[in-house]
Amino acid sequence: MRRFIRISTVAIGIICTLILGAGTVLSNVLPSKFSVSKTGCEELSVYGVTLNSYRSDGVGSKTGGKLMLGNIVPIKDVQINIKENETVVPCGNPFGIKMFTKGVMVVKTDKIIVDKKAYNPARDSGIEIGDVITHINSEPVSYTEDLPIKVNESNGKPIVLTIVRDNKVISKTILPVDTGNNCYKIGVWVRDSSAGIGTMTFYHPKSSAFGGLGHGICDVDTGNLLPMSQGEVTGAQIESVTKARSGCAGTLNGHHCDNGCSGYVISNCQSGVFGYLDSAPVSNAPITVAYKQQVKTGKAQIITTVDNGSPKYYDIEIESINYNEQAKTKNLVIRITDKELLDETNGIVQGMSGSPIIQDNRLVGAVTHVFVNEPQRGYGIFAENMIEDFNEENKKIEKSAA
Repeated sequence: MRRFIRISTVAIGIICTLILGAGTVLSNVLPSKFSVSKTGCEELSVYGVTLNSYRSDGVGSKTGGKLMLGNIVPIKDVQINIKENETVVPCGNPFGIKMFTKGVMVVKTDKIIVDKKAYNPARDSGIEIGDVITHINSEPVSYTEDLPIKVNESNGKPIVLTIVRDNKVISKTILPVDTGNNCYKIGVWVRDSSAGIGTMTFYHPKSSAFGGLGHGICDVDTGNLLPMSQGEVTGAQIESVTKARSGCAGTLNGHHCDNGCSGYVISNCQSGVFGYLDSAPVSNAPITVAYKQQVKTGKAQIITTVDNGSPKYYDIEIESINYNEQAKTKNLVIRITDKELLDETNGIVQGMSGSPIIQDNRLVGAVTHVFVNEPQRGYGIFAENMIEDFNEENKKIEKSAA
């Protein structure tokens, strides 16, 4: 009898430890905020964790709730946002984008050789690759051509550069080098624009808004997000495909064209590019945007364009889901399973970023990255993340306009 009690006590202790351990793990991997529709909390069930009852004061309200494992073990307190279901048109069409930065981005610092002596004024004054120069002596710098003109106007006297680094505005004083013939340099290479082709994720018919790419546009040399001042949307035409292979990402090869969508960009942020179009880019029927807790592993489809035709549906598998709020563009691991698409591209290729992911007739996400060594697999972002960021960016524009 005593042995039975001892064994039972040990077993109960082990079970309790396992449950508490599982609770700790789940508390770390599950987000601290969820959105649900006004219909109720039945939508929230993740990893066997459900949301305990909460009070809803209607759409737009925020309240608290508690995540419970098996309706018994408390996991964590969370914030619940009550929302209307978003409805958008899934796209999958290619589009071109031309974007100008706010200021000019430093992509390289370089030596200046004068009379066999090397100078590096930019580096010596603390200028770093990725810095964005917005002003010289309080005068705005908008284009690459502005920089040498304003440096020459210094006549060799120290100039003050206003730069943005890690979202902070700082000043650096720099002494230009006289290279002869009244030509002065500070030893920087800069860029003021970017252009490329991607895939449009969604279109919002009521507002004419769109979202695409699923990730921000970064500078090719620095890897930093390009700070945007203005951007233009154009049509795009796919001409050919360079197939992906292990260790080498493939590409959709195409060009900007006058046919197709046109409009402008209001934001380039971590979860994509957002803006407004002059007309609907595709004729697909609207569908509901899924909340992240409604996405599940298993079969799904993407919509994308890999030739000069219209967007098509292709089969994929959602292999895993990551709710970590720090991994905003890498929420889903997906695998291409469609034989036709594999024959065309051998997996995910550059230019497919933004291709909408559809599951249970809902927009659940968008393709963002490829696994270079395994191009049949890649990452996707939750569609909910894109919609939230678009709404936030739109509020900033409205506030600025007011």
